[in-house]
Amino acid sequence: MLLRRFTDFVLQSRLHAMGMAFALSLVPLFGASLGILVAGLVTLRKGAFEGTLVLCATIAPYLLSYALSSAPAQPQMMMIATATIVAINIVTWLLALVLRRYGNWSLVIEVAILTGIVLICAIHLVFPDVQDWWGSQLSAYLKKTASLLQQLAPEGVADEEQIEAGMIANIKQYITGFVMASIIFNALLQLVVARWWQAVIFNPGGLRKELYQIRLGYVSAAVFVAVLALAYGDNAIGLDMMPVMVTAFCAAGLSLIHTVLASRKTGWFLLVLVYLGVLFVFPVGIMLVAIAGLLDSFFNLRLRFGA
Repeated sequence: MLLRRFTDFVLQSRLHAMGMAFALSLVPLFGASLGILVAGLVTLRKGAFEGTLVLCATIAPYLLSYALSSAPAQPQMMMIATATIVAINIVTWLLALVLRRYGNWSLVIEVAILTGIVLICAIHLVFPDVQDWWGSQLSAYLKKTASLLQQLAPEGVADEEQIEAGMIANIKQYITGFVMASIIFNALLQLVVARWWQAVIFNPGGLRKELYQIRLGYVSAAVFVAVLALAYGDNAIGLDMMPVMVTAFCAAGLSLIHTVLASRKTGWFLLVLVYLGVLFVFPVGIMLVAIAGLLDSFFNLRLRFGA
């Protein structure tokens, strides 16, 4: 089996793991996800120290690329992109440590929530004008886009500046939160793939059982309710926390749905309908799934459905 041979090669020595992680990180487009899978597997199998070494080999190409780049056209955007990739890899490694130690996906997601909240609070503390900064970046981007469109269609669009101002005012409130949610989502997704890799080789079928048991605790649910209240009151930090909380509870909601439908004869068909429904009414569907996860935290809906 090719995957077994590759796994044996990676786990055979520290040099093999670090070299493979470094090489995979150089792959265009998918390198950011491939390298961290090796680091995640090594962390899950061998622990923090070995995983840290492979993590360093994984993020090294991105740090070197940024350090050696000369006068990039968009230095701030390049810095944000590099920082985001590095943050995703570090959070993946951190969550892998939690999963290795406790074997509990609910705790992993709660640690992801805590990480996102701490980082959002730190960003707002260090950069209190972060929303205005995002607004200026969006304004500059939209102006460049508008100038290109005007060259193609000289007539343009009426009240263009007013439309841009309204769009920027709405979007800038959530950008930090969406960036943080994307970091959390990608870290969790990469950890799932790394765990799947480990399960296929060492514990076939184990991952499904783990993912079916995700149910977040009362504290996390209370925090979600508090964030909902803050966001409803247009609190800047609350608005940025919303995407992180929705992402986390959406994972719990999907676990609930899969668990409830798993024992049904037509479960696969109902799951397809659920996913199509979520996509059809996106993003409302995502929020509904997150609310299902929230209700499960308070009322343990699995027991009520006999799951």
